[in-house]
Amino acid sequence: MTDAPDLHCTTLNVRRPVPHLRRDHPDAWRNRRGALAAFLDAERPTVLAVQEAVPAQLDTVRAALGTRWRAVVAPRSRARDAEHVGLFVDAERLRVVDRRTMALSRRPDRIGSRSWGSLFPRIAVSAVLDDLATGVRFTAIATHLDPFSPLALRNGARLVGALARDAGTPVVAMADWNASERSGVARVLGAAGLLDTWDLAEAPESTAVGTYTNHRPPKPGGARLDRVLVRPGHGTRARVRSATITTGAPGDPAFSDHAAVSAVLRWEAV
Repeated sequence: MTDAPDLHCTTLNVRRPVPHLRRDHPDAWRNRRGALAAFLDAERPTVLAVQEAVPAQLDTVRAALGTRWRAVVAPRSRARDAEHVGLFVDAERLRVVDRRTMALSRRPDRIGSRSWGSLFPRIAVSAVLDDLATGVRFTAIATHLDPFSPLALRNGARLVGALARDAGTPVVAMADWNASERSGVARVLGAAGLLDTWDLAEAPESTAVGTYTNHRPPKPGGARLDRVLVRPGHGTRARVRSATITTGAPGDPAFSDHAAVSAVLRWEAV
């Protein structure tokens, strides 16, 4: 757990359970659940963004973090076992002032809608947060962009960029962007003022590796699909103290087919 004024912000694609995997498969949820709970119990980020989490997995996250964390999550559709995207925030440190769920489609107010060749609905969940320790108000955004349609991927990034640009506060945006830090999508996000905390970090605490591991050793220099981005507000800057990419404790099963990406940052006046 991180002390004020620092904020520990983590993004993790939880990886929804896949049926019919053999019992010893590393991606089977039964084999990952304990590692995920142990990771969250150890890290306890101030703000956690999750993607691809079905209700049973959200229960695991809640139990691991404890009652101090408030869930600001939403399903991407009305399906009973729908994937959820959203945030878990430390309610003793942060007060949720407002929240919004936006469809990444031509109809942002219609959750479950799809556009631009997207195979599945996509959403972004945002929360306006008051830091009770520092008095800073900022916005946290969680999303999961479309990996199948390049047009949906790019337009989804544009919508998230506009959401960040119009927030009126400093922003931390955490996601499985499904596009590397060197991609056109990254340039779209950069044009909206969103900066990669990995590049800003005073002390990266791990090697830069690809964040989609598929339960294999992370690839040095691979695409960082999962990233924590920041957009400073008027009169503030983001000081990023450290950045970390992790797949879990050494010797333990990987908790997902994606690594978790964390940044420890603080908002400072300029």
